[in-house]
Amino acid sequence: MAVSKTQTIIVAEDNRQAALEMIAASLAFATMGCIAHAFRDQVTWSMVAFIRIVVTAIMSLLMLHFRRAPFLVVGTPALWWRSIFGSVGILCGFYALSQLPITDVVTIMSTTPIWVTIMLAVVFRQRIPVATWGYALLALAGVYIMQRPSFDADSLPIGIALFGAFVVATVKISLGYCRNLPPVSIVTHYAICASIVSLFVTFVVRDGVIVLNPEMSPWFWLWLVPMGLAGTVGQLFMTGAYGKGKTNTVALVGISQIAFAAIYDAVLWQRYFDLPKLIGVVMITVAIAATISARDKTPLPKTDRDEAMP
Repeated sequence: MAVSKTQTIIVAEDNRQAALEMIAASLAFATMGCIAHAFRDQVTWSMVAFIRIVVTAIMSLLMLHFRRAPFLVVGTPALWWRSIFGSVGILCGFYALSQLPITDVVTIMSTTPIWVTIMLAVVFRQRIPVATWGYALLALAGVYIMQRPSFDADSLPIGIALFGAFVVATVKISLGYCRNLPPVSIVTHYAICASIVSLFVTFVVRDGVIVLNPEMSPWFWLWLVPMGLAGTVGQLFMTGAYGKGKTNTVALVGISQIAFAAIYDAVLWQRYFDLPKLIGVVMITVAIAATISARDKTPLPKTDRDEAMP
């Protein structure tokens, strides 16, 4: 009985530590989004995405060297799916950040757990709680109420953010088939692939868009480095959180990223929730939380150790 009580205390302490680390990760990701959003009129969004992910690539290469982990070039099909879809996901996220408030992007991109569950049911024929379909509809209704789209060109960023959430869901499922590979090797492969793709988009597919504002002070570039560091640190904190605590608990704490994004929007840009937007955010948050909680009844693959906002 004494051993059982000790184990319970250890588990509870691990969950508390994991929750704190996940809160730190959420703050780091929101900070990354804040800096990226602030550069929307100074540097093209794909260049911001490149700088964010190239910092991760450099840090992961250093970790790869010190841990003597293998540098994967060919890899496996699942690894390439993870890297390719991850590259698309990060571009979707940073494009949306250049067009929409931080809270909107974070909230929409946070719907990833819902689409993971739906994809597992549709593509892999896995049984899921019937209520999950209702949660998906609730989330989509929340996006509609929050954004009130006109379904014209101005609504494109909303669609891109929602598509990005679907793409990241594919990334998470792909990670379930990479469990036999060293995590640092997976991250390195993805970071290098995403760096190449984002740089290609910046200079080849930019279609006349100015890469950077010539009037921008060189000192502004110093802010792009901490943006990349914030994203990398957030990923490290999140990985540590999922390694220590209960998956569902950590995932629920991760929703706090929406609150941090809302604070940045209010303090720095004086953007406050009107009633429809508040209702929409609440609907989406409830749908995400309900989907995550339902996982206790469904054996989903352990793919949640990667970030929802790439």
